[in-house]
Amino acid sequence: MGRRRLFPLLLLGLAALGLPAAQPPPSMETRTAEILQGHGFPFATWAFQVWLEKALWDAAALQAFLDAPAQDRAVRIYLQRVSEADEAAAGLERLLSAPQAPDPAQGEALRRQWAQARRWAHALRPLAEAILAEQLARLLRQEGLTLLGHPVPPVNFRLTAMPNLLVLSPRHRLHLEAAIPLRADLTADEMARLEAAVDGRLNRSSLVVPLGGLAFYPAMVLETGSLPALVETIAHEWTHHWLFMWPLGWFYERPEARAINETVAELAGRSLGRSWLARFYPDHLPSPAPADAAPAAAAGRPAFDFGREMARTRTVVERLLALGEIRRAERYMEARRRVFLSHGYVLRKLNQAYFAFYGAYAAEEGAAGAEDPVGPRVRRLWAQSPSLRAFLFRVAFITDLNGLRRALGEPPS
Repeated sequence: MGRRRLFPLLLLGLAALGLPAAQPPPSMETRTAEILQGHGFPFATWAFQVWLEKALWDAAALQAFLDAPAQDRAVRIYLQRVSEADEAAAGLERLLSAPQAPDPAQGEALRRQWAQARRWAHALRPLAEAILAEQLARLLRQEGLTLLGHPVPPVNFRLTAMPNLLVLSPRHRLHLEAAIPLRADLTADEMARLEAAVDGRLNRSSLVVPLGGLAFYPAMVLETGSLPALVETIAHEWTHHWLFMWPLGWFYERPEARAINETVAELAGRSLGRSWLARFYPDHLPSPAPADAAPAAAAGRPAFDFGREMARTRTVVERLLALGEIRRAERYMEARRRVFLSHGYVLRKLNQAYFAFYGAYAAEEGAAGAEDPVGPRVRRLWAQSPSLRAFLFRVAFITDLNGLRRALGEPPS
């Protein structure tokens, strides 16, 4: 190669060495982390504090010194204080969701009511937890879900202010793309700001959802003044713990396995919850409707059924997105949100992320959309099982839709 040709190439090489290397664009995970900085939930700190407190409480075992009526009173007083806190929090959410600007004085009064009730609930919580855990253990022994007389895994949960969860979905389809735990103390306006930042910077549909329970160990269970909801959630999360010992729990991250797992936990939680109330709190059992009871709705006007209306909404949204009508689907969901609001259902947002998250909970008809293949089959297995124990051991090894079909005697797809 001649010098005249070599010199320009040498200059080009030296110039290239002086240029910065091209940087790949940051990943969605990186950009999401930047937006959420300082808002994540401190799981390690939470777990350390909970295990320390539970070790001390288990050593004291104060619930053993209370007879059954005293235990009953302790749980009910705790629930009353939690109800007072929930009422104050709900009032604040309604205040912030209203179309007009909120009254600052009213908001501050509600915050003070919430703080006072929370202090009482916090003091009573460890005793209530211990009593409720022993009650569920007795039910599990009755169901035959024990080893050497003890539930496996042991019943272990914490009644707590739950982390919030930031759910991400693509805008063009209903798909759970990510679920990121956030601080428990986010206010409604903070949630809205985070969602707006994620939607704008990532071109995603996002929603911060409150969790009712999380199968951490100890399980995280939302404090609520509703005893039926509380016992059902505790039983639901224990079912997740049990499933983690079997293939259905090992492959939870797979979409079909996740939908099966959540539906199983929902059905088992309801069954155990009813048994729990019947044995320990019969006054909280819902009263059966008389066979000849008249419909609640006015004559000629059907009652507004949340589940049915939400399933219809999802069906329309799926059709619009399949046609590529993203903005039209989003306008439709906002219009439907206002309909739900007018019937007393407070929804901050109704979007793709909402359906992507709640679609995995298929214990109700239509919950996962018009073409849900999982929920009906899990419910059929449930109906065919002679007991809760038989159902759980039957479903524990099923991790996909074909497994469900084989269990039901259907041909594989």
